[in-house]
Amino acid sequence: MRRSLFVKLAVLWAIVIFGLSSIPGKSLPEVPALHYDKVIHAFIYAVLGGLCCLALPPSVPRRLAVPGAALMATVYGMTDEFHQLFVAGRSADVYDVVADACGGLLGAGIAALAGFRSFGA
Repeated sequence: MRRSLFVKLAVLWAIVIFGLSSIPGKSLPEVPALHYDKVIHAFIYAVLGGLCCLALPPSVPRRLAVPGAALMATVYGMTDEFHQLFVAGRSADVYDVVADACGGLLGAGIAALAGFRSFGA
């Protein structure tokens, strides 16, 4: 039951990310925080990485769950960058993917270390 909740939350968060990345570049608000683009990417994907880690079955050992969840977040980040190629005023950036990967790993690691889930052998 708990795992299915985290699966739903991870999917919902991925939909939020997709929605945010669908906003045309000229429609983005001019706020100073957006100048910290890579930090924002890392934070958003840390949430996704943590949710992916928590969504994995408890039989998955920690040594596989953390990198597996980080990989899921990174692959989603790659597809999101590809998606932005088709959004007016947006572009793909390999450094955004690097920030996504770092965030995904950080979030998965925090979820694992904080004891929010049990692990297999």
